Amino acid sequence: MIQSIRVTVQGFELHALEYGEGPAVVLLHGFGNSSEDWRPTVELLGRSGYRAIAVDALGFGLSDKPADAPYSLTLYASLYQGLVAALGLERATFIAHSFGGKIAMATAVLYPERVEQLVLVDSEGFVPIPLLMRKGGTIPFLGEMMLWMSARPQVLQAQLGAFFYEPKTYVTAELVNRAVATLQDPAQRQALLKLSRCYDDHDLVRSGIRARLGELRCPTLILWGEEDRVFSLASGQAAQREIAGAQLVAFPRCGHFPQVEAFRGFHGVVLGFLAHGGKEREDQ
Repeated sequence: MIQSIRVTVQGFELHALEYGEGPAVVLLHGFGNSSEDWRPTVELLGRSGYRAIAVDALGFGLSDKPADAPYSLTLYASLYQGLVAALGLERATFIAHSFGGKIAMATAVLYPERVEQLVLVDSEGFVPIPLLMRKGGTIPFLGEMMLWMSARPQVLQAQLGAFFYEPKTYVTAELVNRAVATLQDPAQRQALLKLSRCYDDHDLVRSGIRARLGELRCPTLILWGEEDRVFSLASGQAAQREIAGAQLVAFPRCGHFPQVEAFRGFHGVVLGFLAHGGKEREDQ
């Protein structure tokens, strides 16, 4: 049975969903999402002989949402390496989607001793982000207005539709309502506003982490939806070029969430990599 746990790391309380016993797998969600997005994967991994731990990032889900935290890749990486230690683990495999991808890469670069293997899923960090998105939060009242607009159901439905190859199948009223409730939560809004005001600190390029991806030595799998309209497949190909020995698998007729739209294929590839990824790297 999946359990809800709370772990205090560096004074911050992080919430996670945990299930199973065996080699540890830490799952990181995308921007504006939570550990709940990984619940089916947590269950599958737990039943397959792994200890799956899906974490709500600081500022999201049921984790602390401090309005004054210095949100940065350095902070997030430090929290995740601390989480691994707090759970009594030496190392863990990280599976990370979108926004979580750049955090997982930062963790692997800054704390390589903590990362066994790395799975990046339609990761952020390999395309330039428009100036308005990077700097909008620093302009008085603009960040608040952007958040207010983003919380409108019609706007959210359109945004969510861009994430999927077949939006009519996956963008349900329940999904839209959950997103609205998230963005209308005052603590969540304050955390998102703070994140928008310190964008450069959690940008893969401006933080200096992207320039160090060549240092990665852990087995790395890159998974991508061929029809991703958020970060195109070209981003996955860039990631493969910059991370030595990385494998790239693309799923046809699939958008930004292959763990949803390509559920069986995605999890089959992940389980195969978890079982053999490390051994393949050792044999090279």
